[in-house]
Amino acid sequence: MHPVSVTLEETFSLPRQQIFDFIVAEDVLPKVLTGYGPLPAVVTTRDVSGPWDQPGSWRHVVLADGNTAREEVTEFKPGIYFAYRINEFTFAVKYLATHAQGQWWFTDAGAGETKVRWTYTFYAKNALAALPLKAFAGLMWRGYMQVCLNQTRKLTKAN
Repeated sequence: MHPVSVTLEETFSLPRQQIFDFIVAEDVLPKVLTGYGPLPAVVTTRDVSGPWDQPGSWRHVVLADGNTAREEVTEFKPGIYFAYRINEFTFAVKYLATHAQGQWWFTDAGAGETKVRWTYTFYAKNALAALPLKAFAGLMWRGYMQVCLNQTRKLTKAN
């Protein structure tokens, strides 16, 4: 395997369980993945197979351009850790990656604050595919992730 990862960290002025619950909510993606440059927003999810706090539950994520991907919960530790696997891409990443993995860690960062670390790892199909995938992840996907965290901050301050 040829992993290509991007990691971002942010500190939120919210208790750990509160920011965890917001980030892992079943309906959060269209609120926070609003697009970045040519990367389209998430407009909905569909075909949810079970409770979103249960490993093995999956859904299809639908993008504004009509493309989709399948997302499956792989680990769920309330207030601490959330992980998921993404595959069945219908957009260009399908030519470069077999799948991706998202991981979120939540740790206390002082009185009422939480440090959130998000790692997104694409698994390139081969060493050759890892080169453009690394460029894509560093230039575009990092920005997409940052928009998500910025939207999360904006929406959690409003609540």
